[in-house]
Amino acid sequence: MQALNEMGIYTPSDLLLRFPDKYIFTDCKLDRNVRENEEISFIGEVVQPASKRYLRRGLSVVTCVFANNGINVKCSWFNQPFAARYLKEGDKAYVIGKVKKFKSVIQLTNPVLIAPNSGDKSILPVYKTAIPSRTFAAAVDTALKNVRVNSYIPSAIAQKYRLIPLQKAIASMHFPSCKEELHEAKRSVAIENLCYVITTYRLLKDDKRDHKYNAPIEFIDKFGESLPFELTDGQKCAIDHIIGAMRSDKLMNMLVQGEVGCGKTAVAMCAMYYAAMSGYQSAVMTPTEVLARQHYKSMIKTLEPLGVKTQLLCASMSKQERDTALFNIKYGAVSCVVGTQSLISENIEFSDLKLVIVDEQQRFGVNQRAKLERKGGKTDVIVMTATPIPRTLALSLYGELQQVDIRELPANRPKITTRIVPPNKIDGMYNYISECARDDGRTYIICPRITDTDDDLTAVEQVYEKLRAMPFGGLVGRVHGKMKDAERVRAMSDFADGKTKILISTTVIEVGIDVPQATNVIIYDAERFGLAQLHQIRGRVGRGTRDSYCFLLTNNDNAESLERLKKFCEITDGFSVSELDFKLRGAGDFVGLRQHGNGSLEIDEEIIARSRSLSDALIADGSSTAAIVRSMSDPEFIRSVTMN
Repeated sequence: MQALNEMGIYTPSDLLLRFPDKYIFTDCKLDRNVRENEEISFIGEVVQPASKRYLRRGLSVVTCVFANNGINVKCSWFNQPFAARYLKEGDKAYVIGKVKKFKSVIQLTNPVLIAPNSGDKSILPVYKTAIPSRTFAAAVDTALKNVRVNSYIPSAIAQKYRLIPLQKAIASMHFPSCKEELHEAKRSVAIENLCYVITTYRLLKDDKRDHKYNAPIEFIDKFGESLPFELTDGQKCAIDHIIGAMRSDKLMNMLVQGEVGCGKTAVAMCAMYYAAMSGYQSAVMTPTEVLARQHYKSMIKTLEPLGVKTQLLCASMSKQERDTALFNIKYGAVSCVVGTQSLISENIEFSDLKLVIVDEQQRFGVNQRAKLERKGGKTDVIVMTATPIPRTLALSLYGELQQVDIRELPANRPKITTRIVPPNKIDGMYNYISECARDDGRTYIICPRITDTDDDLTAVEQVYEKLRAMPFGGLVGRVHGKMKDAERVRAMSDFADGKTKILISTTVIEVGIDVPQATNVIIYDAERFGLAQLHQIRGRVGRGTRDSYCFLLTNNDNAESLERLKKFCEITDGFSVSELDFKLRGAGDFVGLRQHGNGSLEIDEEIIARSRSLSDALIADGSSTAAIVRSMSDPEFIRSVTMN
């Protein structure tokens, strides 16, 4: 039980919604034409037992050769001395890994091995968890046999929309009997989940305003005149739309989306200033403490000279700092508050919150946003993103929301050049960034993993140790999600202040970090990221006066993946990137419908349309809508789980 709790699994719902990371098709026959980096799974027979040798001090490799359909596959495990230790010639095992080809030999690095059982079906679920996959699957199977999953959707409506009963759909996602059943189960669960997201937004939308912003409109001119720069026409247009919506008779529900670096923060601060001049509090919620502190510095610089008191609230504050912040917020000593999810804690009380701003909205779920909105009763809402959402998706998710697009960038914005770097040019790339470091240029290096795992992806710690051994190693820092908030803030401050010139990171830096001296970003395993996310990461550079570069590194020879990255190199407009990403990958990156595993539920235009129609039927029926609203404090979409 402790092992499950450490994975965030406390209830049967948690267990059932931890879907498999991948599947083994036990009857799969290998084909000699498998492609480089293609993931394969097969049942293999050992034709060359495991052997171990040392490549150098501290680096050992275990190799074993399996055969399937007359094809030999060489498997290697690095620094895993016990890998395949029990396998003898003639033994069989399920093997899962990514293909590397050397001449005509198929090779897998650090593949997953699972022992076959006599009762295995044609599709076997694989869970990458802290406990063995078989053990986790047995726990899921026990839960499915002993509980009943109840859906919000009445059976008559579910049948009309040809939804698989939720219990059966979840069971099929864990233990499908065939590929067709797995596909239909994934789509059914995705439709039901997305339907709840859409329905919750629509039910929350009460557009009857019970407060008025009555400050003179001249305050907007005063705000603009106080800035040390000239607002762009796009920013002025966005401000006009927002202030007009705030002064109207209906509550505002505004989506502000724009290119990375287009100046959304200044637009948001103008709205906060106008709310403060009308006597109300506003709150900005950010996904990271680094971004919250960055916004706080901007608010102090911009709003406090205009007489508006501001407040930061985040997890790393001392008890005294936090107590002071809570007092200021509760009793109205401050008008503008910025923080992380600390803002939605139960003990946070506002004096008169009427404007809620959610920055990088795609990082938050419906429930998190709703909790902050409820802190002020009926509140006006602005959600901002630098990952533009295709309009058809935005309308499906949010209904007829007000929407402002800021497409114009500030004048004299430096150029960002994006290039795919082949393996033979990587040394030259590192020579270039070391030269930049000597000239006070900064470089981000983005890796998809923190530490080495069994999936052959580049890890922060791996690159950090490599670069620390180089002549410029003293200028290298790192930051990732497992570090404490204070450590992340210190690492980013060292990079911004120039104590380090090269920062190795996971994607924690993709959101809003502003270091004008950063001129380069290197992205390892670039094919593993969505184009919208790549564009966010690319937006961390080119924020000063120097032309900048985004280097994409990939070992993937798949023609489709390479073509996708080539298209990204040609596109500089975030709106075009988002449309292409939606077309190629679906909506998972935009709406945050992640599985509890590492994958995503499949979301495409057809699923969005069906979910929207299903939401219409659910609201018209009325029997379950109140329960959906009450459930917003629960992040899951299962109505209840009861014992059989």
